[in-house]
Amino acid sequence: MEKKEKFEYDIDLGAIMDYVENRFMLVIKDEDWTQEEIEMLNSGIDLHFCYTNDIAIFVLEGGDIDNSDFYFNIQECDWKDHLFASDCLDVDIILLNKANEICFKKSKTLTKEQSQIIKDCLKQQNEVSFMPSEYDVNVQGIQSAYEPYELVRFEKCAIKL
Repeated sequence: MEKKEKFEYDIDLGAIMDYVENRFMLVIKDEDWTQEEIEMLNSGIDLHFCYTNDIAIFVLEGGDIDNSDFYFNIQECDWKDHLFASDCLDVDIILLNKANEICFKKSKTLTKEQSQIIKDCLKQQNEVSFMPSEYDVNVQGIQSAYEPYELVRFEKCAIKL
């Protein structure tokens, strides 16, 4: 049995994302991942960048994993200057098991056009007056109104990994 690489950040079960070290990291941690799940993801992942009500959402579709929605707020991002300065943004999709080991990782550098669409939306988000509690309420409102797959209606760009 091959030894899996440990993920450098310890996170709880569930899905999180951030922009760190000059890349978007979308991480899903579950008890375990089957070989079938990994193989299905290797055959292709669709990532939809959606934007509505000044909220940026990445919707991940791939294999038999339920669509996952990742909410991103540029105003809480320590690396936003790097993000805005990048011509082409990078994305990592990472699956972890309960031992915090990387079971799957796929990376992609977005096109200049995709990167610009995302940066334009995030610049708009950055201009909005930010109140953490209000942002959380808005995210909860979207989550209760839409299933993750329904958020694709707000898609600004699609990314194939």
